[in-house]
Amino acid sequence: MSRPAALTRSDSKFENYKNWLKKADIPFIVMDWELNNFEDIKECSSLLLTGGVDIFPEFYNDWEDGKSREEYFPERDGFEFKLLDHALENRYPVLGICRGLQVMNCKLKGSLINDIETIRSTNHRKIAPGQDREHNVKIRSSSLLSGILGTASGTINSSHHQAIDRLGEGLVVSAKSEDGIIEAIEWEEPEGKPFFLGVQWHPERMTDSSSPFSKNIIERFKIETNNN
Repeated sequence: MSRPAALTRSDSKFENYKNWLKKADIPFIVMDWELNNFEDIKECSSLLLTGGVDIFPEFYNDWEDGKSREEYFPERDGFEFKLLDHALENRYPVLGICRGLQVMNCKLKGSLINDIETIRSTNHRKIAPGQDREHNVKIRSSSLLSGILGTASGTINSSHHQAIDRLGEGLVVSAKSEDGIIEAIEWEEPEGKPFFLGVQWHPERMTDSSSPFSKNIIERFKIETNNN
């Protein structure tokens, strides 16, 4: 019997992630920074890093952004960095969604654009509560993501105000939006390494659940989880 996936608890819309895994028949254990149940990841075979609140700037930069410390969950950041360390050391497949992609990038010494509306003059936030923005993305040919999706472009949802700035060590961009925002990352040299994919969109809550940008990703994650 295959071991479960480790699913980090999100501070927002967490039921979407659980339902996405349940629909794909992927068992999981919730990794909760408040419970600090780190030892549970040793019972798992993969790691899914979820979305949520911004990463505390001190984890990737040495400047403040005007927000108070109370608006962050640095305990969650540290907990998830530790989970990712374990995953990398033990060759777990890793999938990161939205904030999860950013955690992966920051853990590998990358940084983030603090606010893309201010710095890049483009808007990737949701349109309204419960209504994600949508835009097109282009996929890098010959990438892991290209092989999973089977397409060179498509439409995704969007609900974020930060994005990757400096790319983490050993990573390559595998998708970008038309305005140049990084939308997916993976290993630059994947040979001999475990599955490692981060996406900036939310495949777990896409309007069209049959879209390859949702369906193909969860199907591949299930294969990687079961095979590890």
